[in-house]
Amino acid sequence: MPDNPFEAGLPTLEAERVLLRRLTPGDDAGLLRVFGDAETMQWWSHGPFTDLAAATTYRERIDYGLRSRSLFQWGIVARDGGLLMGTCTLSDWSSTHRRAELGYILHRDHWGQGLASEAVRAVLDFGFGTMRLHRVEADVDPENTASIALVERLGFNREGYLRERWWPHGTPQDSLIFGLLATDWPPAP
Repeated sequence: MPDNPFEAGLPTLEAERVLLRRLTPGDDAGLLRVFGDAETMQWWSHGPFTDLAAATTYRERIDYGLRSRSLFQWGIVARDGGLLMGTCTLSDWSSTHRRAELGYILHRDHWGQGLASEAVRAVLDFGFGTMRLHRVEADVDPENTASIALVERLGFNREGYLRERWWPHGTPQDSLIFGLLATDWPPAP
């Protein structure tokens, strides 16, 4: 494994209909659109952004995470261009233990089209390939049936239920924990 698979920065990843790329200041309005939409954010671990400054601060934290090698968050855009439609993340990377946590969000205008699945597949290919991860975990709200279906289709196993793990909207929110091993990737067709 390369000592630092991010030495040249966050690589652009390609899927059939989407590109995953590093976020830039030009994406701040798109971040606000995604992370500022209450319906899109209903299962996220924090509430929606209220202004462009919050989106800019968020992008700056993403940049810091890349520099510190703790957070790798790609912007999801259509291959033919256009506004940012979401993000896909590997966080809490441990090169020693060869594990990371998966996160993804797609603005509700793009739900139900298979775009999140394409993006997550590209990130998992990179994680299990270039990063040589052995394990990837996902934390999903038990009421988010679409996200549960996505990770299960990709071969993740349900491994735990954590009660009242998050308080994103002033009320407790439970978590389902899923795990995927490199030996299970890619999933059988």
